[in-house]
Amino acid sequence: MAENSILTNSTYLSELRYGWIPSGQDRGTLDILWSCLITVTLCCWVATHPNAGSPKDKFYHPFIDRAHLAMVGLLGPEFLLAIALGQFSSARRSVNKFKTDQVTKGVKWTYTYAFFADMGGMFLTSPDYPDGFPINAEQLHYLVKYGHVDFPDMEQMNIGERNASDNLSRFLTLWQALWFSVIEIQRIAHGLPMTTLELTALSYVYILVGCQICWFKKPSISVPRTIRTKDNTKIQEIRMWARKHTHHDIPEDPQAWYRTPVDFISGPRWQIGVHWAYYTRWLEIFCVPLYSRPIKSKLWDRFPSDEWLPAEKGAILLFFSVMPVGFTIWFFAGWNFFFATSIEQILWRVCASYHAIFGVYGYTYYYTEIFKWHKAKAAADKRCEYVEALPSQTEHTVVLTEKTADSAKNLSTVTTFDIPPDSKAVTKLHNGDIESQSKPITNSPPDGYPAPYTLQWLPPMTVDGILGFLRNNSANQDPQMRLSLRVLIPVSVICGLYILCRLAIWNENFIAMRVQPAGVYVTVNRYMPFWGDG
Repeated sequence: MAENSILTNSTYLSELRYGWIPSGQDRGTLDILWSCLITVTLCCWVATHPNAGSPKDKFYHPFIDRAHLAMVGLLGPEFLLAIALGQFSSARRSVNKFKTDQVTKGVKWTYTYAFFADMGGMFLTSPDYPDGFPINAEQLHYLVKYGHVDFPDMEQMNIGERNASDNLSRFLTLWQALWFSVIEIQRIAHGLPMTTLELTALSYVYILVGCQICWFKKPSISVPRTIRTKDNTKIQEIRMWARKHTHHDIPEDPQAWYRTPVDFISGPRWQIGVHWAYYTRWLEIFCVPLYSRPIKSKLWDRFPSDEWLPAEKGAILLFFSVMPVGFTIWFFAGWNFFFATSIEQILWRVCASYHAIFGVYGYTYYYTEIFKWHKAKAAADKRCEYVEALPSQTEHTVVLTEKTADSAKNLSTVTTFDIPPDSKAVTKLHNGDIESQSKPITNSPPDGYPAPYTLQWLPPMTVDGILGFLRNNSANQDPQMRLSLRVLIPVSVICGLYILCRLAIWNENFIAMRVQPAGVYVTVNRYMPFWGDG
């Protein structure tokens, strides 16, 4: 009865309430803050699924990894969706590849198994690497296909079941998100105003749906399982076999690799992931690793939880494109919200507009790089298939023509590849003569940089050295982590403005609580099955 009288009293709805409003018959300031912050926290914390850790991790490292993913979510929930979509797409590619090649001894390779491998759940050990290192699903497929590793007994790894606390936390998160959404929809239906903080919290619920779909089959594993090479084969022997049969660009030096000794199987890096790693590396250099736990050794002992992987093309990408588009224009919904000052209103509208502009730019760049990566990956896979068909082919050093080199650069690939010996683009080096003037693309560190690995180092104090470090700040100067300054500078400016935009939105969310229309504090339904009040 009281609610109906309030809803019909436009004067009451238009009057303002200042300062801290205590809870009473209707909701107060604390109720709004509590329901919104709990919702955002659950969406960023419980709903995230970190990768497996290192066998040497401490008990608190899983907590840190989850906190880093939560920070990614606070920076932008669409970033979490992109990470989740990339992991789901990688798992899907793995499932299709295992299904096509039938190398699982009759065992069905599921999405859960694929997620488990891609999250660093399998550690490969050998006589020359007794401590082991993580391998992803694609690398496992290669090693099993060519007889370097027996297909593991996935049942014994016991990865399919989640613990009770994990299931409970997921249920509570979905319940709170659902209840919060229902309450806000009711407020909209009754014409009651909402705060910008509630609008922001709803955006996290919106993105949460996509993340949960992508991560639904991802297991909760913190400690990896170990598998061994077949017949105690050494990793270096595997590399030399690959150099002879599938990947002629592998250097003879047993230490000439990046990340792991079998990383050559994974093909070209994805530019979006390279950009993200570039910025997180700067945070690491300045000792503020907000979004990723640094890896402090040349040999990776885990896969970072914030690693960006390319999404699939086709229907999956189209389906998940709907959510980012909605999120891009999300803050336009607050265009005519109440703001205490005209400056705050203008600032909100500017931020909402830039948020949309950044979304259009970001998604265009994102989709472009997806298609470029798939094209480069398909070309790399085709080259490997060609070499596999000719196992007796003598080794060749690749020399690219100018046109081919430009194409490789445009595809963001820096790995060499083999082509038939009668091709005009290649020159045999058996006699030491080089017919082409083009230089081969190599996997060696650029001149003037340390090798094989140092975590903290300063570039040569020259113009070229500093510019080189600005292009590639990776700890071991992985050439595939190099970025063009012509791309890097504008992208950095655009991303920097986006961060300022997000900070301004969060700032307004809290300072706006100092004065709000009285209708903001009207409760639609006081029945509260869980946290939050309408």
